[in-house]
Amino acid sequence: MTTAADVLEPRREAAALRRYVRERAAGRAAPEWVTYDDRLRAWTVAASEAAATTSGRGWRRVRQSSEPWCAVLGRDLTIACDDALQAAFVALADDDLSAWRRLFLDVDRDPSRCLSNWRARGRRLLAAVSGEPRAADGNLAARFAVRGRGKRSLAGV
Repeated sequence: MTTAADVLEPRREAAALRRYVRERAAGRAAPEWVTYDDRLRAWTVAASEAAATTSGRGWRRVRQSSEPWCAVLGRDLTIACDDALQAAFVALADDDLSAWRRLFLDVDRDPSRCLSNWRARGRRLLAAVSGEPRAADGNLAARFAVRGRGKRSLAGV
């Protein structure tokens, strides 16, 4: 039986992926400092710590020093902790905004499909760079083809 959490989790991840790629395509980072604007009666993003503390307005730090932090989404770590997605994104240069813009156009059309496709691509990249030997045919003989892995091997002693 599927629960509501099972249905909503992929949607939440797809929405986070869309936000992540949109912010990367725009070249924006998560704000760490904010100032209070009295005219707007709202917190506004400050460019840096110096700009926030010397502005003459009320200021605060959004990021706590011991808190885990994503450079793009801030406190939302769904994309930053996904190794498969990060492996797929490592092939793109950080300053190549046109490549990120193309990714954003794809993810804007269908975020769920992009999430599954990019995770699969990342898993393939991780499998390609890992040094783990894989079974050639998947049969039992290939499993014990590596020396020291057989039934009577002394490697396990």
